Amino acid sequence: MLTSETGHRNLEWYRAELGEGVFEKMKKCLVVLTGFMALMLLVPTASASYVSCGGVGSVTGSTVYNGGTVVGSATLSGGTATITCPSFTVPTGDILTEVDLYLKDDAQAPSSTFSGVSDAWASSTTGATFTETILTTSTDGIDFNECQGTAGAYIGICPVTLSFYPSLGAGGTFAAEVVTVAASAVSGGVSNVGSDSANLYIQFVYSSGVPEPTTLSLIGAALLGLGIFGSKKLSRR
Repeated sequence: MLTSETGHRNLEWYRAELGEGVFEKMKKCLVVLTGFMALMLLVPTASASYVSCGGVGSVTGSTVYNGGTVVGSATLSGGTATITCPSFTVPTGDILTEVDLYLKDDAQAPSSTFSGVSDAWASSTTGATFTETILTTSTDGIDFNECQGTAGAYIGICPVTLSFYPSLGAGGTFAAEVVTVAASAVSGGVSNVGSDSANLYIQFVYSSGVPEPTTLSLIGAALLGLGIFGSKKLSRR
């Protein structure tokens, strides 16, 4: 069994073998490393929840969303798709620090060179209101191979990711995000064999400032080590 007396003899043996100067340097390094590890363990850990909210696709030969594919929560009415992302309740001990919306647009088979599809996105949800227009275009008449934001906060950027920072505490609920999207043809849009689509994704990023039990155990062990070395040093004075 390891006792305080045994531990003291071991420390004295290492001191004798290594020399007082080397031993003290090793102790200082251990103290620095232990403190650094304790600080790292106290850093909040981040987690994320990624959800596919839904999507819509036009019928073949049409640019407008007046039928075709409907995925997830999406619904169609008069050429406009409404997609609802679920609400999110912050877990116990956590803080919701960021909410990201990913707007994804795609199209196939342009009707001619420089044809395009313009998708107008919008939401009036409290805390996450936005309007964005994304233009998907062709440069060769074969594929839609370029896209860019043409209205909103992300002009010239594609794909568009919208970030919001609610700082919502444990037990709080971030409301369901209701988003609309409507497509229109630019310079002919899609051909009679083409189609386009829009999809919405959401990510909730939350972090915890409260260490888990395992983390607390490691910190306790680190502090215990510091206490032992401190007491040994004082006992020699």
